[in-house]
Amino acid sequence: MNNLAALLEQQGKLAEAEELQRKALAGFEAQLGASHPNTLISVNVLAMILESQGKLEEAEGLYHRALECGESQLGAQHPDTLVWVNNLAVVLEKQGKLEEAEGLQRRALEGRESQLGPQHPGTLNSVHNLAVVLEKQGKLEEAEGLQRRALEGRESQLGAQHPETLLSVNNLAFLLEKQGKLASEAEGLHRRALEGCESQLGPQHPDTLTSMNNLALLLQQQGKLEEAEELYRRALRGREGQLGPVHPDTLSSIRSLAILLEVKGSVTEAGQLFLRELRSLEELHGPEHAETRASRRNLERFQRQHGILLLRQQVEAYQHLPARDPASH
Repeated sequence: MNNLAALLEQQGKLAEAEELQRKALAGFEAQLGASHPNTLISVNVLAMILESQGKLEEAEGLYHRALECGESQLGAQHPDTLVWVNNLAVVLEKQGKLEEAEGLQRRALEGRESQLGPQHPGTLNSVHNLAVVLEKQGKLEEAEGLQRRALEGRESQLGAQHPETLLSVNNLAFLLEKQGKLASEAEGLHRRALEGCESQLGPQHPDTLTSMNNLALLLQQQGKLEEAEELYRRALRGREGQLGPVHPDTLSSIRSLAILLEVKGSVTEAGQLFLRELRSLEELHGPEHAETRASRRNLERFQRQHGILLLRQQVEAYQHLPARDPASH
């Protein structure tokens, strides 16, 4: 049950994976106890599934539980403990808790280099994750060096088409793009990542959709707006289907498409998407959350700039109209 849930999570079947994993964890706790290593592995898998769905606070609590028990039961340098250090750091990074995440990722990397060696896949995973945290803090040169190390190591150890290699390809491209370096290299890396993910994971896998969105962003910055729009729409449809309408990645796609459409002058659809993002954030976080307030300010800016002062009322009225008879005029 535990292993099937993990497989379903990798396939993007998250709701089914979560239901199965909760059953597995309850069984482990009943039969083996809350601190048994197998129970802790099950805790970790459930946290991963929740993280994939954007349920970050619950995932963080589970990772803390696994780490604390692992340190007590297995020791601070045990490979499983280092997995939980790494995973907790990732979910903290996703919540913007970057200093705490960096400290944990450096701990995980040092421990894995010592215990597993510098080229072990687990070590390379920590190299990659530390690079992500540093990039978000603006430490771009160190992040680039780590991303190149991760990519070279994964190509050597796992192969050019392995999903983790493709993740490094994608993230190195994004980092080069952010630094304004070698736009052609960044685009080539993004296209390689997308083609590889589509081939290895399928067109609707969350990692494929992330690669799609990232390539669209670069193309937009290069002025290739038509191709960027097509990719944004594909990514949005896929994320709505795989992750749901209010998942953070879905909302990111909504925002990206809205920004592009505003640039192209398609202000009516852009406004509807900005409004949809705001409503979804209100549902997800509440009206006073920082992301909700930022979205509200952006919509107000959009309305002022484009003179669509009654956009909210128009969209709300349209959404409440009764369905028309197709045969009627």
